[in-house]
Amino acid sequence: MKKISYNHFYLDKIKKCFSFNPLQKKKIKICVAVSGGLDSMVLLNLLLDIPEIESEVAHCNFSLRDKESNEDEIFINNFCDKKNVICHIKKFDTLGFSKKHKLSIQMSARKLRYAWFTELLKRNSYEYMVLGHHFDDSIETFFMNVFRGTGIKGLLGIPKKNEKFIRPLSDFTKKEILHYAKIKNIKWRLDRSNQEIKYLRNKIRSVLSTFYSFSFSFHNGLKKTINHLYDESVLIEKKIEEVRQEITIEKKDYPFFWKIECKKIKKLQPLSFYLFKLFSPYGFNDINSMKHLIDAQSGKQLISKIYRIIKSRNVWILISHQLLSENKNNTYIIPNLKIVKKMFLPVNIKFFLNAEKENKKNMFLMDFDKIQFPLLLRTWRRGDFFYPFKMKGKKKLSKYYKEKKFSLLEKEHTWLLINKNGYIVLIIGNRLDDRFKVTKNTKKILGIKI
Repeated sequence: MKKISYNHFYLDKIKKCFSFNPLQKKKIKICVAVSGGLDSMVLLNLLLDIPEIESEVAHCNFSLRDKESNEDEIFINNFCDKKNVICHIKKFDTLGFSKKHKLSIQMSARKLRYAWFTELLKRNSYEYMVLGHHFDDSIETFFMNVFRGTGIKGLLGIPKKNEKFIRPLSDFTKKEILHYAKIKNIKWRLDRSNQEIKYLRNKIRSVLSTFYSFSFSFHNGLKKTINHLYDESVLIEKKIEEVRQEITIEKKDYPFFWKIECKKIKKLQPLSFYLFKLFSPYGFNDINSMKHLIDAQSGKQLISKIYRIIKSRNVWILISHQLLSENKNNTYIIPNLKIVKKMFLPVNIKFFLNAEKENKKNMFLMDFDKIQFPLLLRTWRRGDFFYPFKMKGKKKLSKYYKEKKFSLLEKEHTWLLINKNGYIVLIIGNRLDDRFKVTKNTKKILGIKI
């Protein structure tokens, strides 16, 4: 194969990763993550040969190899100067971060670089952050996940594209990349840490090199396997989405709220598989606890780091902790009726003085002369009581909520209008306090509409 045709073979495969609009003259602006090693230097050289792309470089100095780390930085800086390419360099205290957050060195480096890459994407409006992972990296990830225990998703290797992160070398083997570097006389830096056997990836790499040496079909066989697994994962995800819609009564993204029908969950087969696929993304991995929650009493909960599932009669309510806690300590002061229109309140309520002139549908009517400002708007607290409209005697709010079969979520998101003297005037959207009702002696009527 001639050099020129070989070059075109690589460039054509790289170009397929990007969406070029022939009518658009403006170049695609990208940032290439360059360590200085073989893979990233080959990738950068290839991208610089594509006229439709404007490339900038990002280099992470993790300060882990003393002099060598600084030499990598100088090497990349010099290359970018010669090619007139903008180069962003950031030095990290990886060891300090690792100790502070109790993470492995590799995990710390990963968190630091992806956080910085995300920052660069936003700040410089790149179309993509381009990474140098190749097919051998996917094979290593495949076996790492096998050792740790995984589902189909963990066997798919490293994705070619993940939102703004793209990996154009994903279909190339290490051998092909090395061959291209030699043909094009590309220089790169060696990272000795890639040979250290203490890292799991390097141990797997060492074992896999034996397979590469005696089996020419090893790469092709694994590529077919991963492609088949990808097709199966697409079908599974499609089925999971269908099931998600079947069991959903109501769902919204902000604030996150998902109401699910328990009877439909119970009918899913295999139940354990569906419970894991549907709820593990929210941090719920204890399958037995989820099975018990299906038939549990109202009020029972499962709690993950960010979310909770509440059993409420015949449904599950999945919400974030923030949704439950954000109202607990919030109190809104309403100084007078004039200013209320300009206030931001957590519930949409309107006040009408001389309400007898208004449409009284869905309106709560009360004696205005018994209202004392400033009014407070808050949620329930332990010990709260009121005198329910058209009932004799007082009742604890907790007992009233129980009789009305309020879920924990409903309790936390039902707002109370409180008089200056501390009396509950109204359970918003629910019931008036009898002490503030309209009587034959009422001179002014105040109406409140939700």
